[in-house]
Amino acid sequence: MNVGEVEITLDGKTETLRCSLGAFKKVNAAGGFTNVINKLRGYDFDYVVTVVSAGLNKKPADIEESIYKTGLSPLLGGVTKYVGYLANGGRPAEEPGEKADTGEG
Repeated sequence: MNVGEVEITLDGKTETLRCSLGAFKKVNAAGGFTNVINKLRGYDFDYVVTVVSAGLNKKPADIEESIYKTGLSPLLGGVTKYVGYLANGGRPAEEPGEKADTGEG
C-alpha cells in the first residue's frame, strides 16, 4: 500500500481507497471536510457512500449495496482516516513536533 491509501473490506472484498485531486474535490463538495467527518461520525449512509465512491473512483450506485451489506460500523475507521489523508493532500498529517522530510541533508 502506498502513502495515503487506506484498505477497507467491502462486502467481503478488500478494496483500496486512493487519494487524488478528483476524490478531494468530490469529498469537499459534500460540504467541506469538517462537515463530512461529522456526518461520518453520525453514521450517515449517504456520506459514507460519497467518500467510498470517491476513493474507489466508482459511481455511488455501484457500491451502495456493498456498503449496506458490510454495514457502517466496520467501515467508519478506515473511511474517516481516508478523509483525513485527503484533507492533507493525500498523506498522513504530521504529528506535533515532527519535521517534514525535505530531502535536504
